[in-house]
Amino acid sequence: MAAESSSTNQVRVMLWSPPRCLSTVFQKCMSYVDGIQIINEPYQSAGANNPELMKQLTEGQGPESQVQVQESIDKFMATIEQQELGGNLQEAGWDDSVCTPAWVKNLLEGQFPGKKVVFAKDLIFGIRGQFHMIPKGYKHTFIIRNPTKMVISCRRNYEMMFPVPEGHQFNLLMLPPLFREFYQPVLQLIEYLKENKEQTGDPIIIDADDIQNHPASIVRQYCDAVGIPYNDSLLEWPAGNECVKKNWLVSKMMLQGDRIIGYYAAAFASTKFLPSKPLPIENEIPADVVEVAKLEEPFYKKLYDMRIKP
Repeated sequence: MAAESSSTNQVRVMLWSPPRCLSTVFQKCMSYVDGIQIINEPYQSAGANNPELMKQLTEGQGPESQVQVQESIDKFMATIEQQELGGNLQEAGWDDSVCTPAWVKNLLEGQFPGKKVVFAKDLIFGIRGQFHMIPKGYKHTFIIRNPTKMVISCRRNYEMMFPVPEGHQFNLLMLPPLFREFYQPVLQLIEYLKENKEQTGDPIIIDADDIQNHPASIVRQYCDAVGIPYNDSLLEWPAGNECVKKNWLVSKMMLQGDRIIGYYAAAFASTKFLPSKPLPIENEIPADVVEVAKLEEPFYKKLYDMRIKP
């Protein structure tokens, strides 16, 4: 049933993010809003059942690349399926075999009785090329991060997911554009929302460094912008993954993958927003990170200029 048939007092929010932008830490913070339902990365979870996204996995990859993307993903998925989830984490997850973009849209537009807030967080490339599948009835918001910091973190994860043959060095530029184009798709989604009158007014954008260095200001302004009640208690939370058991809907596959790569580990271990670290010295940053980050900088700057400011 469509979101419009839900309680008129229920707040519905989407948070869109490139990877490694502290979006899961921010989502953990939101987990402690009274009466909230969290939905974690549903479109990302639907990737294996999304022909449009699967087509993009190898598009634009040069024949000289030493990374076998599809083969690496198949091996990674097979390893994921062997991971055991214990206790209530198993109950929090949905079966990925049913997860398609249409299924996700229906889930998000469905009713959540008894919930004051529905908060869904997803990665931007999970919906790339299929903006018509975004849910109705949501306020769309965005989280961004300094490109160099983001790409350094992405590279660590990609190195584990996409091993190269012995004697070769991993390079981000070996990967298809899907894995190294971050902020242009965000701008494209903002433009789509504007053109299709899905959202009026200025985009609601927050930056990871601002959140870390000015958490009270940014969290309060974000809550005010989307209609979530703010309380100072949101600025600290318990360590661990109890939030998942408490009020998350999340793919079993994503929880299983976290056991291998640990992409949620820092967020689950967190108890508050910590001050951001300075950028590394450029000559200490891998050359491929520098190149990809510089390509992203103009798109990031456009978003940064539109952000909620401390």
